[in-house]
Amino acid sequence: MAENQKTDKTEKKDKKQKPNILKRLLTFFSNLKAELKRVVWPDRKRLIQSTVTVLAICVLAGVSLFIIDTVLQTVLEGIGFYETKTTTATTAATTTVATTVATTVPTTAATTTSTSKAG
Repeated sequence: MAENQKTDKTEKKDKKQKPNILKRLLTFFSNLKAELKRVVWPDRKRLIQSTVTVLAICVLAGVSLFIIDTVLQTVLEGIGFYETKTTTATTAATTTVATTVATTVPTTAATTTSTSKAG
């Protein structure tokens, strides 16, 4: 009997702790509205000043990162750790070598065949 009473009390507590979703949403939005009434919004002058400050800091950070990146790239290339190679030049050189080999091989075979017939 005592166990049934404890179970009933825990079930009632669970129901009290978690009201339905509609009540929770209404409570959330009413609290949100009350909190927004207490906010002190900046005036136009302060808003513009803050926006300009944020934009200036963003530009300054971008320029600083660009300078640091350029310096590090130059140093790493200078010591040979990092080299920039263009893939176009490599592909063109490979194509030229392949064409030269392809045209040289049949000529060599023809020369070997004509030398064999002569001997």
